[in-house]
Order: sequence, then structure tokens, then C-alpha cells
Amino acid sequence: MLETKECTLMFYFASDNPLAISVVSQLKAIKAAGFHKQANVIVQFDPFTEGTPTHVFDVNVINKINAKRESQTEFDNDDPFVMNLIDDKLWNGERTRNGKFVKKAISELVKGYDPPEPPVGRETINGENLEFGPQRSLQRFLEFCSYAYPAKHYMLFILGHGVVVGNDVFLFDENADEHSLKLATLGNILRNFSADVKLGGGSFDLLGFHSCSVSSLEVAYELQDTATYMLASQGTAFVGSWPYRQMLRRVFSALDGLSKNAELNGQTLKEMLTDLFFFCMHNSTDFLLAGYPFDLSLCDLSKIGTIREPMNNLSKALVRGLEDRRCVDMIVLAHWRAQSFYQEMYTDLYDFCFCLSEKITDFAGERTEALQNLLDACNEVIWALEKERPSRDRRGAEEKLIMCSEFAGPEYQYAHGLSVYFPWSTPNADRRILEEYSEYKVSGEEFETTWLDFIEAYLRATLREPSRVEQKKPALDGVQALYEDKISLVYTQEGPRTSQNALDGRGKTDPKDPTGGDCSCPSIKNYPKDIRDRREPKRAGDAVTVGETFLPTSAA
Repeated sequence: MLETKECTLMFYFASDNPLAISVVSQLKAIKAAGFHKQANVIVQFDPFTEGTPTHVFDVNVINKINAKRESQTEFDNDDPFVMNLIDDKLWNGERTRNGKFVKKAISELVKGYDPPEPPVGRETINGENLEFGPQRSLQRFLEFCSYAYPAKHYMLFILGHGVVVGNDVFLFDENADEHSLKLATLGNILRNFSADVKLGGGSFDLLGFHSCSVSSLEVAYELQDTATYMLASQGTAFVGSWPYRQMLRRVFSALDGLSKNAELNGQTLKEMLTDLFFFCMHNSTDFLLAGYPFDLSLCDLSKIGTIREPMNNLSKALVRGLEDRRCVDMIVLAHWRAQSFYQEMYTDLYDFCFCLSEKITDFAGERTEALQNLLDACNEVIWALEKERPSRDRRGAEEKLIMCSEFAGPEYQYAHGLSVYFPWSTPNADRRILEEYSEYKVSGEEFETTWLDFIEAYLRATLREPSRVEQKKPALDGVQALYEDKISLVYTQEGPRTSQNALDGRGKTDPKDPTGGDCSCPSIKNYPKDIRDRREPKRAGDAVTVGETFLPTSAA
């Protein structure tokens, strides 16, 4: 029977992209942290080179076997040899040059060596060797950790490309059978893992997203019944920004402080995770030297229910406020002023409410019922999202959804911990993103009015009239209407907003890129366009695709 340890720390490095080279230094840091015999440290590393296998490491497994002490966080400082992870790799059927299984060959040299065999990361279909995508890969890794490394406490750190809300780049893997992982699928995987852990008497305590733009209300709500705490960024995150060596040593130190009959309790765990948060923040300060901002938040997902009613009231008040032109202008201006992330697609929820409440408070006109309701709803959300502060009796902090939230760099100075998806215009012609959003838990039946209800109402309310309608020109008919219909059917979506192959050079972001083609510029203009279903007739005046100069005066 496998021994149940105090902790199993899991590192899922989905770096089958240009991140892989930088991730190697993170692997070295995890190795250099040392070990504690009450902590399993399991790492999965997916290299970039096509055909190179995915590696799973039981970090310092041989050091634990050979060591007489319970823990060791400092190896011999006088030894110039830098330890590598090759000895920690778990083998699954690989053989030596003599035909002997690698695992058996190691066990003959290291008495007591018998680690489990890791899951296979690829399969052969019709003669083609296919790598598993992030869905199967993450699921199999977590299943492996739950049954092969039983523990009382589990912590998972995921490193890879972020942006999981309404996007297809989370944990992107170019060489896999499936390239990315959607939010709802991620929730199902983590929910199943949490259930498996509970069956074994353990708890899923921390979910750390070392990825860009993951700390959002949608993610927190989707994962509320998985891990207890979530560590993530609203904006950009960088490979070297989380000091894994120091973070692991903090965990080992906590384990050293336990007596034989003690275990990590809720308060000790919370203090430890708060320390991990500040380790990451302080370590990230030097990224300012390179000109990069950084933000981070630590959320208590068990408190996600505190935001349900305030969000319901806010969404309802916003939808009703859109019926008033003055209120629409205030909402748009607050949207414009508020802290934003990733191509203006995500907005800090606290800061949006703060900016909107300021506009309503400063409004010199009549305070209508709609404005008052909106002001009250904004203040409710602001209060719910305020990070923990010491209580009046100084016996700890008031427990809130956002435990810690900090920023480094002026670009993120209005970040407060959780963002929401808040596009300026309909994301794409087929509305795929909004349809996917409707499947999130944050769009569930427990909300009378959802944030998605507001987004759709907002996009309708801020949509400009077609230029022909605004200028009060007569609607097209006959040959001209037919001509524009034909153009609308082929010009259904704008191309990328870059200056690639253009002579003006606008959008240039890299001096090595003379055309500026590397720029991915967002649209904050909610202009009408033809987004009709191809099977349905177009309503007159829905969109203008060409100026009148292009319209024929007679049939061709």
C-alpha cells in the first residue's frame, strides 16, 4: 500500500512552444530546492522540439532514498557540479542498450528505487505518432498524481500560454492532436481530480496559474468547486516570475514545523499560501527593469458565492441603465477609463465599478432610479471585491473572495484581482465566443440577469447606426441593393487589423519588422457589419460595405 504523504506538489509545464527553453531554468530551480520526505514533487515537462517525448519527473526521488535526514533544502554549496533532472525522470518501458528496462537498471544501483510508471503521452494512429493535446495530457497527469502519490494536501501549478475565457490559446500545443483547452473542459478535469482526491481523504488546496490573463470572474466561478485557493494574474505573466525554489522551500519549512502527530491546518496553510503570493510579487519587481508590468492575485474560491448577488444586481442594473442615453454614455466612459487587459478584451471588474460609480456620483443632473440602482450595484460589487484587511479587533483579517492583490508597473496600477470579459464589439461574425460564454457557470440559471445578458445588450445599445441611416439617405433598392448584397456575402468579416504589406508603417511594434505585421490591434469601435446567417434574408440597412461611388447605376 502506498504511503500517504503530507503534500503532493504538481507542476504541469505545458511548454511545447517557445516557452520551453526558458522553462528549463524553472526545472533547475525546482531541483535545487531540495526535498522533504513528506512532500511529493511531481513535474511534467513538454519540450518544444517535435518528436521529443513528454517527461515526468519525481524530483529528487533518489536523493530522498539515499538521505538519512527527513529533509534537505541546501545541497553541498562547495560542489561545483549542478544537479540535473535526468536521474529524476520516470521511465515507462524504455530500455538500455543491453535491452534491460531503464527502471530495473536503476533499481539495481539504488536500493529501494521503485517509482511508478508515468502515463504515456502519445499514441500511434494509422502509422502516425500523435502527441496528446492539453485535455488528455492534463487529465492523465492528474489521475497519475492522485493514485500514485497519495497525500493529505495537493497543490497544482500550471505553466503555459493563458487567455482561457472566450479564446482558443490556453495551454496551446502546436504539435498535439488538440491544440488548446477550453474553460469548461478545464473545469471538468479539475472537478474530477478534486473528487478523486477527496475519496482518498485529501484536499485540493491550491491552483496556481502561471499564465497570462487567467485571473477572472469567469475562471473563479467555473472552478469554485475544485481547488480552495487560486493564484493567477489578470495581465501578462513571465516564465521566470515565480520563484519555484523559494516557494518549495517555504512548503518544506512548513512541513518541518509540524510535529509527528500534527498536520497542516487551515490557518497554517493560508499563511503559507499568502507567503507564496508575496514571493512571486517581490520576485517580479525586477521585470520592471526590462519594462514589463506584472500583477497577481490570490483568491479564496470557497468565497465565490459572495459575489453572486452583487453580480446579479450589477448586470440587472446595467441592462436597465442601457435604456437611458445618459447612462449609456457613462457606462461607455467607465469602460474606456477602467483597467483593461489583453487587447482591451478584459476589464478589471472592481475598477469598472469604481469608474462608473464616480461618474454617477459626479453627475450634476437628476439622479434617476436607474442611476441610483446602478450606483448601489457598483458599490455592492466594490465591497465584495475588496481584498482582505485586518479586522478591527486585529485578530486576523476579514475573510473575502480576494485575499491578496498587488501590481508592479504603472500599466496595471488599477488592477484589483479579477477581470471580466468585456468586448467593445461583437467578437466575430459567427458569435462562437459568445455562444461558448453562455455555457460557463457564470452564465448559469442561478443568475436572474447574467453578465452575458449585459454584454449582448451593451453591444446592441452602443452599436452605431449604419452610415447611410445616420446621414438620412434613402435605402437602396433594385440593382444597387443587389450589388451590396453580393458584396456583403463575400465580405463577411474584417481582416486582421495590422499594417502587414501596407506602406504607412502604422502598428509597427518591432524595429526588425518593417511593415508592422506583428501587431495584433484590437477594435474598440462598435460599428455595424453584416453578421446575418447566410440562410436568412438581410434586413435593409443592417450594414454598409461600400460607399455609393462603388454602386452600379444599372445591371451589369
